[in-house]
Amino acid sequence: MSLPELHEEIDRSFGDGPAHRPVSERIQAGRTALVRRRVTAGVAALAVVAALGGTTWALAPGGDPRAGEGYVATDPPPTPGESESAAPAWEDNTPLRYLDGELQIRPGVVVHDRIENPYGYQPPKKSDALDITFEGKRQWAIVRLTERGYGYSSTAPSNGWASFSAYVADQVDGATGGDDGWPETLRLTDQGTVVASPGSEILQRTDDPRLGDSFAPAGTPTGAALVRAAEDDFAYFVVWRVIDGKLDVITTPPDDVVGATFDELVSYARSQYDSGEGLR
Repeated sequence: MSLPELHEEIDRSFGDGPAHRPVSERIQAGRTALVRRRVTAGVAALAVVAALGGTTWALAPGGDPRAGEGYVATDPPPTPGESESAAPAWEDNTPLRYLDGELQIRPGVVVHDRIENPYGYQPPKKSDALDITFEGKRQWAIVRLTERGYGYSSTAPSNGWASFSAYVADQVDGATGGDDGWPETLRLTDQGTVVASPGSEILQRTDDPRLGDSFAPAGTPTGAALVRAAEDDFAYFVVWRVIDGKLDVITTPPDDVVGATFDELVSYARSQYDSGEGLR
């Protein structure tokens, strides 16, 4: 038998084997497998991600969500058609804020523990206490949302408290700013004089702000001041009135104070009460 005939005989001995699938089917099968792998990877990623408001908390390696350790705030992906610059820029040195009524954690902030609504506010008011690391520094922080905006305060850990929960409990028990959520900046003495609360400091004041009858009846003790609060060391612009022996202090957010002179703040308050709108 010649060599070519021998090759043909060997080929025939193997048979034709199963028919090949059409090329189009093989391509589609490959695409399906690729999609399956992508979906599986997506599910694995979602297993360690939880959304809070407009911010995503991703679990850092070794973190345990049940223990509240290791959450790292990251920017959420923009929704279809949404600009990445839709959210306002973060203010300097502000790791927490409320935006559209939802708590947001600044990207890069590590959240070790969180106590939701320690002040027991009713919606739409909110409060949150968090044990965080921000820009490499550990801090215990409380952020509160009221009808006037949000306020933020923080302290170094264990600064007189045995634990984070003890710190939060002490802040709640010692809150003297009333139901409005602002820190106490002023107090009324037994002699009827308005002075700074313990630890706070009056930077500027006037006892004749001329806010008009819509603010208080004629002859009512009134005033306005720029006060640095002992609770968080922020400067607040406040106006006050003493009615029936009780001091009523109306506070504006500290962000509204930045860049404005005291005279401008008083003038703004005057225009607000002249219009009947007021500061509340």
